[in-house]
Amino acid sequence: FRVAYWVPLCVFVILSTILYVRLLYLIYKRRHTQQYFSFFYKMFFIGGLFDILSVIWYIVVQWVYVDQLFGSSFLLTLNHDSIPNLCYYYIYYFLYSQIFIILLVSANRLLAIHFPLSNLLKSCDGFPVLLLFIFTLI
Repeated sequence: FRVAYWVPLCVFVILSTILYVRLLYLIYKRRHTQQYFSFFYKMFFIGGLFDILSVIWYIVVQWVYVDQLFGSSFLLTLNHDSIPNLCYYYIYYFLYSQIFIILLVSANRLLAIHFPLSNLLKSCDGFPVLLLFIFTLI
């Protein structure tokens, strides 16, 4: 276990995750107001969920495989064929979903700048968060 590496990193991750969860909570709590009802804040909320999950998954994978925090005997009990592939797909799946979120928000901002009174822009604001979350996963 690399103490000099993990202690500052974990302090930073814990503090930033607390702030990030607080920000997502405020967006969720104010989602029915005019300002936070927009497509941008919905996608920001979904991207925040992906960010938090991917950071947690990354730390767990580093502890298990790189630092072998649970010992090499624990590592030997895992199926070496499927678990690393699962870790790889999970991390890169969230990476690609975050890129997709950035593309959707950029397209929405492009519409907002060039066509501010567009019906398409207003219809984007009407999408439910759950539908956008599932669409991003797919």
